[in-house]
Amino acid sequence: KDIIIIGTSRSGKTTLANKILKKFHYTLIDADAIREVIAELKGKVMYKDFEDQMEESQKNIQLSQKIVKSLYYNMQKDLRKDNIGIIIDDTDLSIEECSKKYGNKNNIIYCLGTSEISPEEMEKRIIEHDTEDDWSMYIPRIMRSMLCENIIRDSKKNKIKCEKFNNIKYIETSQNREEVLNQVVKDLEYII
Repeated sequence: KDIIIIGTSRSGKTTLANKILKKFHYTLIDADAIREVIAELKGKVMYKDFEDQMEESQKNIQLSQKIVKSLYYNMQKDLRKDNIGIIIDDTDLSIEECSKKYGNKNNIIYCLGTSEISPEEMEKRIIEHDTEDDWSMYIPRIMRSMLCENIIRDSKKNKIKCEKFNNIKYIETSQNREEVLNQVVKDLEYII
């Protein structure tokens, strides 16, 4: 079975993907990395205003999702012969789109979120645990605080949405994140 991991930023999607990669025979399609390459290829762009910048960001997300989908379907043919599964790690794929594109009996879909934490506690964790490779380390404190509020709000929405889709399992990572993710990997032993 292939595994699609979606959900909010800072919820453990990449950590879960890496844990699965270490334990099982899978390869990874990382949508964040694809978006970074798209942005690099476009080069430094001067935007006339914030709205213009957001519009360009949406275009990059749409393009990366087309690339992810194309990679996924093309890689399936070759990897199936060698019994290798695929993991998709994508923070910008909506629950509805994910269910529509990947919601079948051959896939496992996890939506990770942090709906049971305060913005202050989340910000504290970001400061304590993020490394220089994490983008959230480089944003100003006021923006990081707003980001945490948005992540928690979006996690709460996702948790409710997942209840409507029987092919997407919501995983709460607010508390004991490492333990929760390890349990997901352990449970996969019986599924894949």
